[in-house]
Amino acid sequence: MKQWTWIILLAMYAAGIGYVSHQPIGAGELPFPHFDKLLHLAEFGLFMLLAWYASGRRLLLAWILTLAFAGSDEWHQAFVPTRDASVLDFIADVVGASLMAGFLHHKALLWRLFSTRILGR
Repeated sequence: MKQWTWIILLAMYAAGIGYVSHQPIGAGELPFPHFDKLLHLAEFGLFMLLAWYASGRRLLLAWILTLAFAGSDEWHQAFVPTRDASVLDFIADVVGASLMAGFLHHKALLWRLFSTRILGR
């Protein structure tokens, strides 16, 4: 896909995150304690992947963009009723972005290990 397509996808994903984080949280039970941290991890792992493609595969730029958006999203939630800005949520965002960045940085090595040890090629 062309880079502008990734930029549009990233902007749409960011708008979706902004919309959801602007909604008040309803009362509900989580499947297990801190389940929401896993959601944050996955959410910003995907954001990092989209930012990587949108930035022309510039890893550091994508990582900084992801962390800046994650921080602004947490700050924004401080002004939304029934939500709060959480340092633990931001840490989960950073971990998700960092795990994806590590994967993207080492993907060739990981593929070689996967294909030789698991697929036997």
